Amino acid sequence: MSYTLRDLPLPVKVVVTVFLLAVGAGYSSAVLQLHIQDSKSGKPMPTPEDVVLKFTGKKKFDPNAPPPEAPASRLEALIVAQTEEINGSTMAGAFTAHDRGPKHLKFSEHIKARPEAEVRAERKGEQRVLVQWIHTPDAERRAAYEADKFVPPAGKMPKALTAGLKDGDAVKIKTLIDSRCVTCHSKGGEKEEPALDTYVGLMKFVPPPPPPPQPDKYGYIKVEEPISISKLTQSTHAHLLSFAVLFSLTGLVFALSSWPAWMRVIGGPWVVIMVFADVSMWWLARLCDEYGPFFAMAVILTGFLAAVGLFGHIAGSLFTMYGLKGRAVIGLLFVLGAVAGGAFVTKLLVPALPKPKVEDKQAADPEPDGGKPEVKKPEDKKPEIKKPEDKKTEDKKEPVVPVVVTPKKPINEIDRLLTWPLDPAGKPVPLAELKFAGGENGGMIRAFFDKEKKYADAMKSGSPAEQDKLKAQRQSDLNALVAWARSPDAVRKSSYESDTFEFPGGGDKGVTPDFAKDGKVKIKTLIDNRCATCHAPGKKQEDYPLDSYKGFSAYLAALDAPAPKDEKAETPAPVEPKAVKPVDPIPPAKDD
Repeated sequence: MSYTLRDLPLPVKVVVTVFLLAVGAGYSSAVLQLHIQDSKSGKPMPTPEDVVLKFTGKKKFDPNAPPPEAPASRLEALIVAQTEEINGSTMAGAFTAHDRGPKHLKFSEHIKARPEAEVRAERKGEQRVLVQWIHTPDAERRAAYEADKFVPPAGKMPKALTAGLKDGDAVKIKTLIDSRCVTCHSKGGEKEEPALDTYVGLMKFVPPPPPPPQPDKYGYIKVEEPISISKLTQSTHAHLLSFAVLFSLTGLVFALSSWPAWMRVIGGPWVVIMVFADVSMWWLARLCDEYGPFFAMAVILTGFLAAVGLFGHIAGSLFTMYGLKGRAVIGLLFVLGAVAGGAFVTKLLVPALPKPKVEDKQAADPEPDGGKPEVKKPEDKKPEIKKPEDKKTEDKKEPVVPVVVTPKKPINEIDRLLTWPLDPAGKPVPLAELKFAGGENGGMIRAFFDKEKKYADAMKSGSPAEQDKLKAQRQSDLNALVAWARSPDAVRKSSYESDTFEFPGGGDKGVTPDFAKDGKVKIKTLIDNRCATCHAPGKKQEDYPLDSYKGFSAYLAALDAPAPKDEKAETPAPVEPKAVKPVDPIPPAKDD
């Protein structure tokens, strides 16, 4: 006598039914996650091209597509670095504060006679011209160097450029290099090695352009790194352990149905077998360079077969578990679930989904000021402060950390310490020129940037993409803390104690992931990592503790608070500013 699902007691049937429906709903959410994570084209499901790219890092070669842009050379990276210091990771200061060129071209001499902002704009022009020269083909580049005459491409001449370097519609490129580089990097200079006083010496830091990509025999070229082995191992572990148990249970339920024995023998373990095959295709695609794209395409097939098998487990089991009335109820639940799910996806979920990334076509357009196309400098990717419709100007190209400047007057000491100051021209002061100290003219902004070890290391050795991402996160951290400092005291205190602050600038978007949770900012954690690392007992600035709300509140008192009026006086006296309870200013920071 065989025992089937129809023979189960009603309570057990209900439990099994709920279990199977829950598995179906969970699998549907996994499909949605697949769309969000892997569908680069924005289509409902990842395309074969998306899957091949993920597991192999390859794309079909398009002979009509523009060649990939070469990475920035060492010389270019030194020129466009963010700070004005002189060290192994930046030489940008040689154009301004550390300029050792001849007197008629020297930065310190020019700012005596003209506004500093105007001179800085000219130095940015010098940097752009030098980058253009670096990107010129070798034969033309060498000829321009030897003739001391470089003609930028049409429309690329910067509007602002040091007068002594102009030669009609050309630039004295060798004179520029001699003034900004060779004064130190030559025999008898402060840094004789490496010598940059010859074209050959300069070219040691400008590698030849990479050869054009050559497709393999199947027409694929590698364009990026595929999924890492560590991530693939983690995903394999999760899928084979959890899915093996889950789909074995659904297969066991199906095996107890009243379908023919051959169907149950094949269908019972079907989903587990397909999941194992799917994971096997992952690894074959990742490790087999020649046939990887074809194994990646097989991932789509095995995933589809696993989904079909799971639907068979759920639907086949439920419709044999009940009689005619029960099947009608199950069918109605399927219809209602499909309608509700469709409405949820189309009305609520789709509008909230991240839009597919579209390559910025404006990157290849020439700048009106004659600068290089915006494809290299990390600071050019600043969606939160540069609107797409804004025209690119000289100050937009300044290689400094992205800054969001608030026009509001600081309302308390913390707000003042974290508000980015402006120069006389109304532009943000470069990061390297910010004073890292307390007191009237000090600030603590650099605690979020170059005074923190992880950030400083990334600026030295990280890739441009990593640097760009880190800078944006640190600016968002700073913006979140400023917004918190500007909030009413009750909001500040409660959010500090709960370590959850609803950032008006857009939830937790953009902040360092360690400080984000459930759409809010972990404000206490942020403060502990950016302030209390120095301002706490046993730390460098233990006399000015910021490791508790009480300590922090000493610097949150309103600036210039008015004194209350004397109600007894018949004629109100002029209101005098009430003196805020004095607090010791935070002293100059002590660098490591």
